[in-house]
Amino acid sequence: MSFDELIENIITIYKVLIPEENISDNEKSNYIIESLNFLRNLPKTRDFLEGKVSNQNVYHFLKLLLDIAGLVSATEGSFKPARLGNTKLIGRIKDLRGVYKGDDSKIDENMCATLFKGWIQSKDVGISISKDLRNVVPQKLQACDFLVESKIGQSLVECKRLHFTVDFNSFSDLVDHMAKKTFSYIDKAILQFDATEDFLKLENCSRHLILDLSAYGKDYLNSFQDYEIMGLLQTSGIQDMVKVLTKKKIDGIDEITLCWSEMTLFDSKPRAFAYRTVPVQMNNLVPSLFSYDGWTIEFYPSGIKKYDYRELRISSTARSQAWIKASWYSSTDNLITFGPVETI
Repeated sequence: MSFDELIENIITIYKVLIPEENISDNEKSNYIIESLNFLRNLPKTRDFLEGKVSNQNVYHFLKLLLDIAGLVSATEGSFKPARLGNTKLIGRIKDLRGVYKGDDSKIDENMCATLFKGWIQSKDVGISISKDLRNVVPQKLQACDFLVESKIGQSLVECKRLHFTVDFNSFSDLVDHMAKKTFSYIDKAILQFDATEDFLKLENCSRHLILDLSAYGKDYLNSFQDYEIMGLLQTSGIQDMVKVLTKKKIDGIDEITLCWSEMTLFDSKPRAFAYRTVPVQMNNLVPSLFSYDGWTIEFYPSGIKKYDYRELRISSTARSQAWIKASWYSSTDNLITFGPVETI
């Protein structure tokens, strides 16, 4: 599809979730509403494709595409054209509209769970969500998100996305704050697991916490030889958290999956968005039912003389940095060398 058609698909999807009056009301704004208004008022498609708009706008565009990948997969919709399927699979429209007209933290909390559900729906690895507990357990009980089943057993899954409102003087201060916030979220999750097990009368059920740390990397730019990455890295920030978790004995949770986002920039322009994961086993006596391996959005232009993009790739797997780099070079003809025409 063309870039204009892609924008139209994006707006159509969110019109189901956000009433028109909320999009037009400047007093109620979040990153989705701001991005939709930007796309609807985009005067020159070529400027966007060539990267002549702010990195923040491109970042939110890529994040919108990631959100849509989760929404489309979770509702069993379609990608070409991009359309939602059965929205009842992710909740009542009334409740969803309450979420999507809220602030960024409210949307992110919901999307963390929706991305996981969409990932499950997109895979054929012998696991399934048997109950979306957000629609089953009374809200006053503060239940966790899902009951997941496989041939080897059941697992309760809770999805949480960390947020913060303070500034940090150093990276070590950021890691310390992230660790404290993580343990407070873990305590809340354990109470949710307890309440859910009591309500459903579950026994021999493992407990899996998905914890998204993306917010802590939004201001960190990591420079490499020929590209840059905005976000935490597994070698910087994530490994620190893995060490913190493995050193402390945590009763009440069997496995924690840490998630984070990496936006890759080539020639100082954002072109790919990877949602990465790493599992941390907290109880070695309980086998893991699944290995959540994230998502990747790659959005590559076709060149300065064209008015459209060459490729949009959506993967329910977090592609490696080497993969993303090779994809970029391939899309811009930098993997091959052109010589002069030869006469034979």
